[in-house]
Amino acid sequence: MSTTVSSFITFTFLFFFFFTIFNIPSFSEAVGVNWGTIASHPLPSVKVVKLLKSNNINKVKLFDAKPDVLQALSGSNIGVTVGIPNVMLKSLNSSRKAADSWVHDNVTRYVSNG
Repeated sequence: MSTTVSSFITFTFLFFFFFTIFNIPSFSEAVGVNWGTIASHPLPSVKVVKLLKSNNINKVKLFDAKPDVLQALSGSNIGVTVGIPNVMLKSLNSSRKAADSWVHDNVTRYVSNG
């Protein structure tokens, strides 16, 4: 009986040891956040970009293409994903020209050459 208990304890210890070793979280090279702009007291976009940079956040997802936000992010070296309003999905999906026009009007002017 003592051999069985000893084997069980050894197995349990090894199981948790290897489980812990192989589940140590790896560190990511990029941290991203969602940036919503609907708030009762929104911060100025330039200040938010400074906060993102000071916290080493290098990717952001926007839920809309607000010009002041995109202008603040322009040239910041923060990767940006811009959401499209749900009401526009069908029209942008059905027309390449409409999609190109939306990107041109809402995104392209804020893309820097660096």
